Amino acid sequence: MKTPTKMRKKLHLIPGTMCNEKLWAELIPYFHRSIELVYLDIPRGKNFDELAEYYSGILGSDKVNLIGFSLGGYIATYFSMMYPQRIEKLFVIANSPTRLPEEELNQRNDILKFVKTYGYKGISRNMVVNLLDITNQIERFIEIVLNMDRALGEDEFISQYQYTSAREDLSQTISQFPFHTHFYYSDNDRLVSSQWFNELKGSSPKLSIISTPGSGHMLPLEKPEELADHINSWLEL
Repeated sequence: MKTPTKMRKKLHLIPGTMCNEKLWAELIPYFHRSIELVYLDIPRGKNFDELAEYYSGILGSDKVNLIGFSLGGYIATYFSMMYPQRIEKLFVIANSPTRLPEEELNQRNDILKFVKTYGYKGISRNMVVNLLDITNQIERFIEIVLNMDRALGEDEFISQYQYTSAREDLSQTISQFPFHTHFYYSDNDRLVSSQWFNELKGSSPKLSIISTPGSGHMLPLEKPEELADHINSWLEL
């Protein structure tokens, strides 16, 4: 008699600002064989409410294991807040789902005005280097980020900056989530608020906050084995 085939577990993945499915490539060798990846994009011209409605429409009726990176982490958390009945588990990478600092908002507005006037020249190499921990500033990672940015282009950049900068603090909602929620971030990532995580810690038995040494933001590229281990364990909960 044949042993029943083990059900494949789907992971739905939302990328970050100016990222596509190449973001996740380094993780694949470390995932359990039973995992099936579903790559979600961030459609243009939609605010967070509209994005949540969009994902609700395409994800079907089954509960999903949702993973988001950076901006995608905020979107995934927001979707989970709007549609908690649709979530099996949530995993957020390199994002603290809260308001952006005033200084960053002003900077984004200035950049948006500049790009609308003069066009988008792409992310600078120096900016990419600053997203990586000093131990991971290697050519292969830099090229992956530059290539994702080139592939998405100006319209995508304008849409993401225009529609996804107005954020709110989701900590109260997160502490009430009825499903397992994991956060994973670098201790010294300048795009993440460690203070926000410190205040969130212990607010729910369903919540796990995992920090890793260093300053790297691009953790799916920089620490794929460690991150995949955490995701594999989270899936088994």
